[in-house]
Amino acid sequence: MRLPSECYQMQKTIEPHLPHLSQPQLTGLALWVCGAILAGSACQNAVASALSPWSNWYNLRQRLREWLYDGGDRATPCQTELDVTLCFAPLLRWVLCWWRSGGLALAIDPTLKGDQTTAIVISVVYRSCAIPVAWHIRHADQPGSWMDPTVELLQALAPAVPENMTVIVLCDRGIASPKLWQQIRDQGWHPGMRYRKNITFCADGGKRLPAQRFVSRPDTAWIGRGTAFSTPKAQRRCTLLVVWYSEQEEPWIILTDLAPDQVGPSWYALRFWIELGFKALKSLGWKWDKTRRTDPTRVSRHWLVLSVATLLALAYGTRVEDAQERRIAPGNLRDAAQSAGSQSP
Repeated sequence: MRLPSECYQMQKTIEPHLPHLSQPQLTGLALWVCGAILAGSACQNAVASALSPWSNWYNLRQRLREWLYDGGDRATPCQTELDVTLCFAPLLRWVLCWWRSGGLALAIDPTLKGDQTTAIVISVVYRSCAIPVAWHIRHADQPGSWMDPTVELLQALAPAVPENMTVIVLCDRGIASPKLWQQIRDQGWHPGMRYRKNITFCADGGKRLPAQRFVSRPDTAWIGRGTAFSTPKAQRRCTLLVVWYSEQEEPWIILTDLAPDQVGPSWYALRFWIELGFKALKSLGWKWDKTRRTDPTRVSRHWLVLSVATLLALAYGTRVEDAQERRIAPGNLRDAAQSAGSQSP
């Protein structure tokens, strides 16, 4: 099968960062990612159409499809299968090898594809978007807690992060839990968890109050150290952030183990970048919501395509934006970005 030269260049770009993949796996991933970028969509038929000037459309579609299959399901059965979980730490290392900051913000959030598929995703939040680096896929109607898979995702990412890097893990109310809090801390990272407004908090030197009462009106914030929760077994020494923006109906209630002087009122807003990242994966970008694939294992492999395509698209966009700010050509940016200490993947 004849492929565009860009696909071979794409494979050379991916290979150093995912070195455990076999050559057929690398070639298939490069084919998917190159076609997705050309098409502006990661839907299988759109990718095949974008690559069809270089090869037969039906052959391309079959090759793309079989890359997602288990070895035994392919037209020529084999034992080779792509284990996506082995890509999570390398994906985060790939992001960090281009990072220019000593701090990293991760966000955990679920996303749905209609009533078919649910994904719990850990993403690096970056420039009003997010790069997925670990995920767990299941049928939308599958019962069971998300907590064990989420803990496993965090554990999979841990080897990728240098010990001297400050990592903040942001979670919304639906998945905040003592087990997740402890897992994040056990990894040497810092939780930033949003809770319901009716939890109680006893500030050091003060009395216990419902957390929402630490602010009285919109456009105010309160940050302080103390003890959260009233039940003795659940009590936790932590920092409370209560932030009430004017456009919100109620204040945010956020707990973290960081000291009060290490956080700010706008800090938790970074979590909303993962929601913008989901839009980039769906209607505003790769069109994952338009795909018909429902098998969790195949969907998980397709998410590897979405992850790599998002990473490369944001890397290119970063270079263009930074070059425009400095009024230089993107190709001349490397030294300028490094001398300026730019945080850029």
